[in-house]
Amino acid sequence: MTKALIIIPVRMSSSRFPGKPLININGKTMIERVWNCAVQANIGDVYVACCDKLVKKFLIERKIPYICTKKNLKSGTDRVYQAFLKIKNRDSYNLVINLQGDLPFLKTSHLRSLVSIFKNKDYQMASLASKIIDSEKIKDKNVVKIAMTKCNSNVYRAVYFSRLPIPYGSKDYYEHIGIYGYKPKILKSFMAMKSSKLEFSEKLEQLRALENLVDIYIGIVKDPPMSVDTPTDLKKLKKKLNRRKKL
Repeated sequence: MTKALIIIPVRMSSSRFPGKPLININGKTMIERVWNCAVQANIGDVYVACCDKLVKKFLIERKIPYICTKKNLKSGTDRVYQAFLKIKNRDSYNLVINLQGDLPFLKTSHLRSLVSIFKNKDYQMASLASKIIDSEKIKDKNVVKIAMTKCNSNVYRAVYFSRLPIPYGSKDYYEHIGIYGYKPKILKSFMAMKSSKLEFSEKLEQLRALENLVDIYIGIVKDPPMSVDTPTDLKKLKKKLNRRKKL
C-alpha cells in the first residue's frame, strides 16, 4: 500500500516573483490554494517546506503544517529533501511528492494520477505531462516540452526534456507539469548526484536523473495547471478567471 508524503517547497525571495507564496488570488493566497488541493486529494500527509519568518507566521495562523529549512538552497527539490530528513517518522512513507508551490489551480485528480503510476512497484520516479493545445506554448521556452516512449496504455517513459519543441516534426507536443513523485531511496540518490551538463544547459534538474540512467515515468493528464512564475503569469491567470466568471 502506498503511503505518500506531500511536501510543498516555498520561498519569498524568488528572483522572478518576490513574495509569490503570499500573493492574493481571488481571496486566497497562493500557498493556501496549493495546500488545499493537496489535502483534498486525500493521498497522504501534507507539509509546507519554508525558510521565511513571514511565511511561517502565516502558516501558524492558518494551522497549516510546516517544516523550516535553510534559506540558501539550490532548488525546490533540495528544500523538499531537507524537510523530509526532518520528519521523525519518515521511514513510514514509501512515496515522497514534490508539489511546487506555484500551481494554485492544480486538480486533485492530477495528484491521484501521479500516485497511480507507482502501482508498478519497479517505478522509482514519476511526473506528469499534458498535450499542448495552445500552439503558442510550443515555442515558449518557459514551457518545458517532453519526448516520451510508451510503456503501457496509461504510462510513458521520459526520453528527454527541453525548452525547445521536441520531438522535432511531431504532430503532437506535450508539456511537462512540474510535480514529482520519488521513492525515498531514489530521492536520496538523486540528491547525491552531481549536476549534469544537460541539466546546466537546459536549466532543468530532472535531466540529472536521465543522465544518471534513472527512468522517469510519465502520466498523461488533461487541463494542465497554469504555473505562476512571474507577475505576468498572475495577470494572465486573473484574466482567465474573470472570463470564466462571465460565462
